[in-house]
Parts: sequence; structure tokens; C-alpha cells
Amino acid sequence: MTTKFIVLTKDWVRHGLYSGYERLMNHMSFPIIYAKKLNLPYRFVSCFAKRTQLINYKSTTVIKELLILIQIFKKKKIHILYGDMDYYYLHYLKQFPFNLRDNKLIATFHHPPSELEKRLQYNRSKVLSALDKIIVMGPNQISFLEQYTDADFKFIPHGINTDYFKYNVDKERLNQILLIGVSHRDHKRNIEIIEGVNRVIDTHFIIVITEDFSELYRNIKNVTIVTNNISDAQLLKYYQESKGLLLSLKDCTASNSILEALSCGCPLIVNDVGAVTDYIPRESGIPVFDNLDIEVTIDYVVKLLSNKDYLRNISELQRNLAEKYDWKHIAKTTEEFILS
Repeated sequence: MTTKFIVLTKDWVRHGLYSGYERLMNHMSFPIIYAKKLNLPYRFVSCFAKRTQLINYKSTTVIKELLILIQIFKKKKIHILYGDMDYYYLHYLKQFPFNLRDNKLIATFHHPPSELEKRLQYNRSKVLSALDKIIVMGPNQISFLEQYTDADFKFIPHGINTDYFKYNVDKERLNQILLIGVSHRDHKRNIEIIEGVNRVIDTHFIIVITEDFSELYRNIKNVTIVTNNISDAQLLKYYQESKGLLLSLKDCTASNSILEALSCGCPLIVNDVGAVTDYIPRESGIPVFDNLDIEVTIDYVVKLLSNKDYLRNISELQRNLAEKYDWKHIAKTTEEFILS
């Protein structure tokens, strides 16, 4: 009997056309069937969605899970690309009558343990124990998840489109530092560094952020705040024009911003939390700073702004590291794991 390989995912507007984990599927070498959507009464599906107690679990996901479940007589292997947001009802695949075939469940989890603790408010042992394999975006997730399941775990890094996010060696970088995003950001640390840099050198900060967080930065000098959604082209332009990406984090696993900055050779100004050094190992030669090393971080930013040769050296180190995370490599490793 042929095994169908079904992928359950959602499209994230904020990811654009070139970012996000769903890009992995473009590089798989075997046929993929995407979980289907169907229009059902809103009150019906919203009732099912609320029962999951999951943050960002959508009514469209209810329908996708249920349509997979009712295919009782078809042997299936299912990969849920966002296990922390899109997986609940499929755990019934391991119960009668949905277990008439040897179905396999694989899920990728993205959020760090502190966030998983908040998000997964269902019966974790019941739901997570149904998974056969789990891909984590950072090794720091494993100790939390393995409390509830005997699934096979593997850390497979998030990938990046290195063809789109290019390092333009001939492009002159502007006297500016970029900040982007809000997820798990340490805004207090960011502000300390911005104010410290402002005391030492004349520069400019471009801050791409949602409106609700923008007020934190409005009274700081030398700042331009962008609260509207930016295009893929504008995002790439910012990375290629800036002399650094200031990214103070409270926790993390994978980060699109880290990978995009690496690939564009936009020097990362990042602290050592979560899985940061799993993506930027010490031996790479790319600095990663302790949380309390504010003054050392400020000195680094000033050096990036004032020393063109040093800036280029860091840019080249980053681009070289980014090649390791090209989707074609990540897809190969992923295939080997999920098909074994």
C-alpha cells in the first residue's frame, strides 16, 4: 500500500515570499500533498478551535486536521510544520478507528520552552505522545518536550534562501544600524545599547516594529521608526545597506532575522540566549555577547560603524556560515529523518 505524505501548514503574511519554515517544502524531492481547506460553518469550527486551548490555532486548521482524520483507510505520513500552533486533533490518529493503518505523525516545534509552557495548555502527555518524530529548531526545546513523549527527536536547523538573501560585496553600506521584529526581543537591552552608541558616535537606527511596541523607541534620538508592513525587496535593502542588525533577545530557537542577516552579511549584534550559539558557534569567529556585556556590545557597534575592513571581515564570516543553512542542505537532512 502506498503511503501518502501530507503536509499541514499555514501561510504567514509576515514571512513574505522568501522567509519562513514553509519554504522547506519547496526543496523536497518526493511528492507532497498539502492538507486541504473546506468551508464549514464558522460556529462549528470555532467551537473545535477553542477546545484546543492553543494560541494562534485557526479555524482553517480544524478543518485540515479533521479532513486528514476521516481518511481512515489510507496509510499516511503527516508532517505538521508548526506543531506548537497547528497540531491537536491529529493525535486521534493513534486511536480506534483512525488507527486502522500504520500512520506516522511528525511535527516541528519552533518556540522556546518558556513559550511552549504558555502555549500548550492541553493534556500534553495525551497529545504529544502520539507523535512519532519531532524536529526541534533548537536543542533547548528537547528537555521540555521529552517529558511528554517518547518520539524520536532531532535538531535540524531552520534554513534560509541564500539566493535571495544575498551578500552584495560591492554595495556601500550606510551609516545605520537596523532593528527588526518583536518576538522574544529584549527592548530594554536594545535601548541601552542605542543610547550608549549615540553617546560615542554619530549614526542612525532604522527600527522596523509593530505599532504597539514603537512607543518604547520614540523618544530616542537618531531613530527612524517603521511600523507598516515592508516588502521583501525593502527588507533585503535594509539588510544590504545596514552596518549591523541589533538583536537583543530574551530567548530563542531559530530566528529568521539571524539567518537573513547572516546570509546578507549584515553583522549581527546579538546576545547569547537560547539556541543562538547553536546557529552561530563560537568557532565561527562571529561575536556573540553575554547579556550583561552592554559596554562591550557598544564598543563592537562603534567598531562596525568606523572600521570598514573589520566590517567586511565580519560580513564575509557571516555569509560563509549562512551557506551551511541553505534550504537545499536542510531539506536533505530533513528528508533523511522523516523518511527513515
